[in-house]
Amino acid sequence: MLKKVHADAANSVISLLEQSASTSVLSALQSNFTKGQAIALLDNAPICIKILDLAFNLKYMSPSGIKSLGIDDINNFYGRPYPFDFYPQLFCDDMTESLNRALTTNKIVKQEANIVDLKGNELRFHSTIIPVESESGQNETLLVISVEVPVTNEEDIELSKLKSLQVGNFINEDSNQNFNSSFMAKVENVVLVNMHDNNFDVNALSEHLFMSRSTLQRKLKTETGESAAIYIRQKRLSKAHEFIQSKVHKTLAETAYSVGFKHVGNFSTLYKKYQLAIKSQ
Repeated sequence: MLKKVHADAANSVISLLEQSASTSVLSALQSNFTKGQAIALLDNAPICIKILDLAFNLKYMSPSGIKSLGIDDINNFYGRPYPFDFYPQLFCDDMTESLNRALTTNKIVKQEANIVDLKGNELRFHSTIIPVESESGQNETLLVISVEVPVTNEEDIELSKLKSLQVGNFINEDSNQNFNSSFMAKVENVVLVNMHDNNFDVNALSEHLFMSRSTLQRKLKTETGESAAIYIRQKRLSKAHEFIQSKVHKTLAETAYSVGFKHVGNFSTLYKKYQLAIKSQ
């Protein structure tokens, strides 16, 4: 069974390399890069390489990943769904969404987020999800390549700056508030500038802010009590309310499209609820 797993993983790596290789090196790759070399690469690479089937069940994990997570017997995890159930729920949700996106779009998807090992120690990985096709051109497996990076991220750096302003055991509250308001100002500005684009979503917002989706979700939840998707929707409805009050557009459809709603009926329903919420305040 283990040999079969290694062989399938090696085939996925060879397929991946063949797809990404330039024409000038493809012939050399095909003749010189053997299955045995692929297995050696998998077993010795200082990165976590995972092979998943199309149902996201784990088929293979490289020794580096097994060691990082403190797993004693990886065979207990083969055939089980990825992400693992000991990971934080937020990571599981984001990774599952990324896996689905890679599979449905047939494009490489990247994400960076914190996880925990089996002992609860926090780790941070930058992951690249790559759909690998079979010879028939159909998606066959998903290759997830994860590189461990320092847990310190943008949020930690900002907080460390705040801590440097401590007097005794207290953090300067004004500085903390300035940091929070600066973050929210950036978020609001990005949303306002891009809300006309009906494809603008949580992923686009996180990319504009140069942070992972999970970090954005966590920070927005702390500041507003809302998810990023709800925050974007509320900002769209708020701007639409301004347009309607100022009679900027002639029709409801024009207003809906101007703030990024794809369907007028959906906008109308949500806007009515928005109006009721305003009146009840």
